[in-house]
Amino acid sequence: MSKTIYYLGAGASYGKRNDAGEVLEGLPVVAEIPSQIDAFRVFIEKAETPLDAVYTFHGFINVTGKSIADEKQYLLDAIDELRDRIREHATIDTFARKLYLIGDKYTFEIVKNVWCVFFIWVQIQHKPDGRYDTFLANVLDAKTMSLPKDISIISWNYDSQIEIAYQAYRNDIELLILEKNIQGEWPSLPANGRIFKVNGSATFANRSVIHSILTNKKIPLSIQLIHYYYYVSTDTSQLGIQFKTHLSFAWESSANQKNMMDTIDATVSDTELIVVIGYSFPYFNREVDRSIFKMMPHLRKVYIQDKNPVAVSQSIEAVLPPGSMIKIVPIPDCSQFLQNSEHDHPVSRPKIQ
Repeated sequence: MSKTIYYLGAGASYGKRNDAGEVLEGLPVVAEIPSQIDAFRVFIEKAETPLDAVYTFHGFINVTGKSIADEKQYLLDAIDELRDRIREHATIDTFARKLYLIGDKYTFEIVKNVWCVFFIWVQIQHKPDGRYDTFLANVLDAKTMSLPKDISIISWNYDSQIEIAYQAYRNDIELLILEKNIQGEWPSLPANGRIFKVNGSATFANRSVIHSILTNKKIPLSIQLIHYYYYVSTDTSQLGIQFKTHLSFAWESSANQKNMMDTIDATVSDTELIVVIGYSFPYFNREVDRSIFKMMPHLRKVYIQDKNPVAVSQSIEAVLPPGSMIKIVPIPDCSQFLQNSEHDHPVSRPKIQ
């Protein structure tokens, strides 16, 4: 269906930094995570929780200030455990993978839940990566405000940068994001381009929690984050709402695993071009990467847009089908996402040749 696939990694959400190295837009990379986690903890620690306060969530759930104070300590304890452990590992993904392999389900769920709350916070603190806005301005269909049918996105990111950017175009609806932890039935698939998140989303519902938080002007951000973490960490089914993290690593089993891969297969079977942006093809993702690339028998060219495209070009060889004659094109310019000039879409530099 989609002739061009955008294959996104963490570098696609890097954004910009000032001369002091502070994040101006986008998300922190691995080296910046420890300091950002520390800042997140300080933010939660400073949250004021007056005992006589009453907060109303979702229009009918009343929570007292005393309960919020207890929930605050619950989150702080979890943050402390996480930040001490991630310093012992190369990335949070590596730590999560280790917990998954040794069967430590309890800590594994803590990691995912804290990580979701942290990612929501950090994306509210910083402007989104502006390249997503430019990309959407170039490719969205003017009539449907959707991706054209010959462009789809496969993202390894669990951030909400695409969804945040899209709010400027259609604030009245949410983008359909296809990922394994969709609650309820697998959605009917649109005829337009599709967005897949193979690692799921750092959110607690089928719609963006970030959008919900930003539109809730009555309750402070810190209080909302504290309570969201409590929701996702406890059984709230008696309220008629059960929050569950939508972060689900590609190597993690899920009820929608087959639906996800079958839908990717149906979407990429005609793919001719891939634009890889900010993704390094790490070893523990390669089984899934190989499966996805195997679904594209017509693939003829892969663009590697990265500050070090040569290194990524070497890594991608491990996931390409044996004997394939696919041309690899390195693109070191990362100022904007590559735009497709081989099909009928507006373009901005740099562009696919």
